[in-house]
Amino acid sequence: MIRNWLTEDHLIDLPKLFAHLGYTSISKERTHHIFEKGGLYYVVIRTENGFLYYKVQRPQEKMAASDLITENVSKTEGGNKEMIWDKVDSLYTEILETKGLMLDDQSKGPMEIVPKDFNHFSSYGLTVQQAADPLFTDLEDLDAFSGRIFQNEAGEVLFPLFNMQNEVCGYFVDTDKGVLPYRESAIKHSLWYSNIPKKIEGLFLFKDPKEALAFHRKFGLKNVVYMALGEINSRTAEILFQIKRLVKVDKLFLSFTGKRKLEGYLRDLHFISFINGSDFKLNLTDRDMLLNFPMGEEKAFSRFYDHTRRFNKELTKSFLAYNKIIDQNRLNRYSISVTKDKGRIQVRLPLETNAIKLLVWSYYKNYLDRTIEILKPTTGNWYSERELIEGQSEKRKEVQWKDYRIAN
Repeated sequence: MIRNWLTEDHLIDLPKLFAHLGYTSISKERTHHIFEKGGLYYVVIRTENGFLYYKVQRPQEKMAASDLITENVSKTEGGNKEMIWDKVDSLYTEILETKGLMLDDQSKGPMEIVPKDFNHFSSYGLTVQQAADPLFTDLEDLDAFSGRIFQNEAGEVLFPLFNMQNEVCGYFVDTDKGVLPYRESAIKHSLWYSNIPKKIEGLFLFKDPKEALAFHRKFGLKNVVYMALGEINSRTAEILFQIKRLVKVDKLFLSFTGKRKLEGYLRDLHFISFINGSDFKLNLTDRDMLLNFPMGEEKAFSRFYDHTRRFNKELTKSFLAYNKIIDQNRLNRYSISVTKDKGRIQVRLPLETNAIKLLVWSYYKNYLDRTIEILKPTTGNWYSERELIEGQSEKRKEVQWKDYRIAN
């Protein structure tokens, strides 16, 4: 039988449908309702054409009740010969026959009608009026950061996150515990970036926007774009390298940091594993890290191997300063093990600061030097580095940003 199918979405009370299908109500505002299930967030709005919803990672993509039903049944088991459309039709019909899920005058009342391009994240950010941290003062004078830093009603500083379609899909928030994801932000699908100048001479990637601002306050670079990933994963790395291709710069300047230096180097390795074409595999255990990547040119491998061999030699020498008899098991636990197998390098890397720093430096120098430049502050992060430098004598020699390259 041929009939119009899935054409009665406008009759369904979408907020009630979300609740009926097991989604948890997070908040109810005048303009939207937010639901959550399995760590994913959904925003329901009311337009002139009826209820619609969007996922927080894609505010530009509005969907209807039949889309939610399809997503829901795609995750449920059906009969032996039951296809997804059989399950959709069955549930859709069941819902249309459930009076409590149909729209009535009462269900239309509470929620305001909004435009179809509505994005609830646009209402979160207010202009920064007065921030406790002097780092955030006079932002209107910084072209790179104007309109890229906001404040919420509680006075917390917010940094907008953008998806691949350049839509705001969340925020970072600056707290006393660090820069963290804000509320239902799509942290796994987005990045923050500064304003884009007419001429771009460099891309600088940081752990978070606060680090980027501290770096800029210190060096005041022009014609560059500062960026920070919501989370280091394949999706955010894809967005980053899409931007890199669009702006046509040769190198990416990477400066991941943390409360301690080790955190920054661990982020370096994590990020490298998502670089297109690197084929860099990383597995973390409770004691060490297992790395696997292509050997590349023989010359590059020889230099890399020599760096690790010298590190292990110094490690043994240092041990003998305290004990004349070598404890090989203890020594092996903190040595870097390198083997070669079928054109690939396998590395066992202990979770120890000096070993990780050596590995990042050597891998960068031998395999990434043409595409990535790594910068590191002398302290754990650029925020504390800026405070340290400002607190020192003005007679101190002015340090340039290039002096922080780890290859120096």
